[in-house]
Order: sequence, then C-alpha cells, then structure tokens
Amino acid sequence: MPLTPALRASKRVELRPRRLGIDSIEMFGRYNNTIARDELLEHSHGDALEICYLVRGRQTYSLGGQDFHLRGGDVFISFPGEIHGTGGAPQEKGILYWIIVLNPSATGGSLLGLQQSESRVLWREIKKKSHRHFHGTPGMKVQLDEILQMFHQAGHGVMKKTALCNRIVAFLLDVLDARARSSAGMGARRFAEVIHHMRSHLDDPDQLTMDVLSSVAGLSPSRFKALFKEMWGIPPAEYALRLRIAEARRRLVESGATVTQVATDLGFSSSQYFATSFKRLMNMTPREAARRGGLCRHDSGI
Repeated sequence: MPLTPALRASKRVELRPRRLGIDSIEMFGRYNNTIARDELLEHSHGDALEICYLVRGRQTYSLGGQDFHLRGGDVFISFPGEIHGTGGAPQEKGILYWIIVLNPSATGGSLLGLQQSESRVLWREIKKKSHRHFHGTPGMKVQLDEILQMFHQAGHGVMKKTALCNRIVAFLLDVLDARARSSAGMGARRFAEVIHHMRSHLDDPDQLTMDVLSSVAGLSPSRFKALFKEMWGIPPAEYALRLRIAEARRRLVESGATVTQVATDLGFSSSQYFATSFKRLMNMTPREAARRGGLCRHDSGI
C-alpha cells in the first residue's frame, strides 16, 4: 500500500492513534526534511518508549552523554524516562518515522489488542536495553508506509482499528528480530575506549588519526574503519569531526570565546574549513551560534 502523492510530499505528519481507540500508541509520526531543521531539544516520554526508523538521510541522537549517528535504514530506541535530543545538531535532511509506545500497564494491561500475558511479554522484550541502535529491515519502510496510509483512509470502525493494530504489532516484531540479529550493542562496548579517547583529545587532531584510533581499538586501520562505520553509521573521522564541532558550539555559546580562538584551540587547519564544517553540521555559521549564545546569556541575567 504505497503512500499517496500528498502524504509522500508532506513535510511533517503527527497522528494521535487514541482518537481511533488505539490507546497503546501515544503518537505516530513522519517527517520529510528537504532541508536541515533546528535541533531537537532534550525531552523524554515518561512511561513510554520511542522507536525511530530513518528511511533516508542521516540523523544524530544524543542520550546519556553519547551520540548515536543514524544512516538510512537504522532504528533508534529511547526507553521510558530517558532524556534525549539531537545534542545541538540539527534535524538533518531525510525521512524519518517515529512511534511512541505506552507501557500497557497504563492502558488497562493490553498492548495493541493483545491478551494481557502476550502484552507483558512483548513490552518486556521491546524495552530491553541491550541494543538501542541497529540496522533495520527493508520491510520496515513498507510497514510504516502502510500504517500511515491506513490512518488516512476513511472510517473509524472496528475493522480499521484491528488492521492498524495488527500492522503495528508486525512492525514491533520486526524491530525485535532486527535487534536480535544486530551486534550494535557489542560494538558500542568494544569501542567505548575509542570514543572516550576521542572526547579526551578534541583539541589534538594528531590523536584522532586513523592509526592512533585503530591502535586504541587493537585493530588494523582497515578493519577498525570498517567495523566503526558498521557500528556507528559513519567513518571514525566524521565521528571525531562531529564531536569537535559540538565542542566548538559549546565553547562559542558558553565561554564567549571568538570564532578564531575556538577554531585554533580545537586544531582546525583553517578558519574556512572550520566554518564550512560547522555550517554543514549545525545548520548555522559559527558567528550565528556565538550571537545566539550571547543573547541567551543576556536574557538569563534579566
């Protein structure tokens, strides 16, 4: 069931399934960003979890001091009560679906029309925190397109509600299957020391080279690069650059340092390269970030 041209072209869709009597789902949404948008501010979903599926493009999520870089086909899950956002990065160009699933204990014990015992098992499996970022399946896009299209079909009867619940359950089972086959959790633990090394040497590019990072990981440079990209969705050099740009934004906003000073302190080869990289990743120039920081500091003193 492909999307209609109107839905396919929609920039943003947010649906409240409770209006159809589907109490288990707080929100089902889709964005289609043709340009980068402002950052997603930190937030949480209470006693609910959020599953995001990136159809196309890239997107960064930040949670617990760690950045997760999604590429097309990736799934990202934030669990109940977890505070997350994009960590200062913009909402990038691309197409992304998200679905917020409520704890069945808050909705009478049933999840998407399943029996209470089945609901408890499904909820328990979904909210296991062993893996939160992994590659999905091609069928997930088809399922999510079908769910979105079905929401917009005429009618509010029992048959429509049942069909939607069945589609969503099938999607959740696919998420569980993809997560079970993923090694992302193991990769995150294996590369924890590498990420710590990167964060500890943001002002020293010589410590962020492929040779140094692969040595920290105990792998050959080619093997390290391949595994890192598989685990994190981007090459290690791009990951390190994103960390440096995020730190640059923090310094511009919080310390009042000049653009030139920040670029120099973080070891960028030229101000032009720094400005170009900053604009690409933050959707604003370094001077715009500095001005926003100045306004925030001024406002907070009133």
